Amino acid sequence: MTSRFSETASAWIRIARGGAFVLGSCIVLTACTANASVPGTSSTSSTTSTSTTTTLGLSQPNAQKPITILDVGDSLGEDLGIGLEDTLGTSPIVHVVQAAVGDTGLARPDYYNWPAHLAADLAKYHPQLVTILVGGNDAQSFDADNQVVVFGSTLWHTIYTGRVAVMMSEVLKAHARLLWVGLPIMANTTFAASMATLNAIYKSEAALHRGVEFMPTWSLFSNSEGQFSTYLTNSSGQSVLARDPDGIHLAVPGGCDIAAVATIKDAERIWHIRLGV
Repeated sequence: MTSRFSETASAWIRIARGGAFVLGSCIVLTACTANASVPGTSSTSSTTSTSTTTTLGLSQPNAQKPITILDVGDSLGEDLGIGLEDTLGTSPIVHVVQAAVGDTGLARPDYYNWPAHLAADLAKYHPQLVTILVGGNDAQSFDADNQVVVFGSTLWHTIYTGRVAVMMSEVLKAHARLLWVGLPIMANTTFAASMATLNAIYKSEAALHRGVEFMPTWSLFSNSEGQFSTYLTNSSGQSVLARDPDGIHLAVPGGCDIAAVATIKDAERIWHIRLGV
């Protein structure tokens, strides 16, 4: 099954495993790359996080004091959560909470208010580390103050950036650390350009929030030519199915595990802890 994207139609795309379909409202899926001249926000092949601020620490977890990792986001965040559970689920020093919700994002708080749900999750689970992978549904116009704010416009960028900042600030106020995982390369080039625009926002905001790190995944899910690839080599050197047929989601288990292992290794490097991978 392939995803369906309208280049000019007024519709907002609800991303679900196996494809995309129309919910209603407005979307402009155009190549808006003013803030993402380099896909994935990094000019190198590294997946190393890119925050320039001093990083706040995390204590090394143990069986008596395990670390709780809260995974939130959209259906891509669900994919990451599956990988984290696969990779760390049997560890006595890690507790993974999968709280990502498919078909959600930051563009439509009237549909799903992520800041409110994140606040509730933080209060319920008291995580030490939060991972966020979101944005697959956010390349769309939205309503604000009774006007349509067009995706890619200056006003859209300002409002959306503010919503990202709220998510980051909530995590920090809960005394947790945040690893914001960037969106991967997509099969559809127009959609990929929109995801690169969002990645640029996540990267720039992470640099402004001490305790937040941005981890790009663009090159992680690209082949040796820097292009989208359905099959990739995992950390064990095996060729695995990494992406779903829709060209958007991460395949289970291959792609999910690739994302999870990279996320765990980056967290270990940034916060000088060992999680057992």
